Amino acid sequence: MCLSLGMRLGLVLVAVLACGCGARRDPYGQQVKKVNDYSLQGEERFQQGDLKRADRNFSRALELSRAVDYPPGVSQQLNNLGAVALEQGDLNKARSLFTQAWQINQDLGNWADAATNQTNLATVAQKAGDQGQAAQHLTAAQDAAQKSKARAALGQVLCRWGSFYLDQQNYGAALEFLQQAQPLATTPALKGNLYHQWGRFYLAQGDAPTAAAYFTQALTADRQVLDRAAMAADLFALGETHQVGGDFSRAFDYYARAFDVYAALGKKSPLKECVKRLNEVNDQGQLGQSLERFAKHPKLASP
Repeated sequence: MCLSLGMRLGLVLVAVLACGCGARRDPYGQQVKKVNDYSLQGEERFQQGDLKRADRNFSRALELSRAVDYPPGVSQQLNNLGAVALEQGDLNKARSLFTQAWQINQDLGNWADAATNQTNLATVAQKAGDQGQAAQHLTAAQDAAQKSKARAALGQVLCRWGSFYLDQQNYGAALEFLQQAQPLATTPALKGNLYHQWGRFYLAQGDAPTAAAYFTQALTADRQVLDRAAMAADLFALGETHQVGGDFSRAFDYYARAFDVYAALGKKSPLKECVKRLNEVNDQGQLGQSLERFAKHPKLASP
């Protein structure tokens, strides 16, 4: 139940104790199950872009966790509420919530989730424009992931380092971290993240065909876990790749598909960027496509 906000979102679920027919009554286990249920509902709402309901579900899970003294649940829901705050653009609130989650996970020795907290703090720092602070958080995340001995946790952090250095246009460092992450990416979520970063790397090198192949693989992997925000990012990146390659008709198609997924998520800023790109490729390719359904979409008009 730990949402990670790098390029991708993930969820770490807590094992629920069996309370079926014939099993000894376990009131504590039943409360843990309720925490899980609320958190799963929140994760579904988050993926759908329904941040208000996600906030309510995560807040209820946090209340229940505190009421029965369940520290792992407390840390997980603080992190998830931080993810909501970050999506809402409240960097100070997100930073506070991620830090609280980090402190609890340190005390618990739950280093895999602690790595996620620090990765999320790195995202907050980057959004605030503090690249040095972001690097410090990623270093802490890597240390925590190594303590956890969890390959998935380390793979997540290494992918995030790759993304960080791609943002800095330090392609040598990005390549090094992506190569380290490669053998650790064994789950669809991690594969989707890694393939997307490889696509970015090759696009920056001017190799559009290889970039398109990686973004397509990322889209396939992200569909497996129905990470819609990641799928939208993959589709948009495929639009960019085909635009760079001069295939304006395919670029238009991918930007349109990205627009539709972002619209379903209610993400206004990416919608505006999609409309901008649709206009560009429509003009560049002299496609003559109508942009009315995009320009007049109700999600663009909403506050």
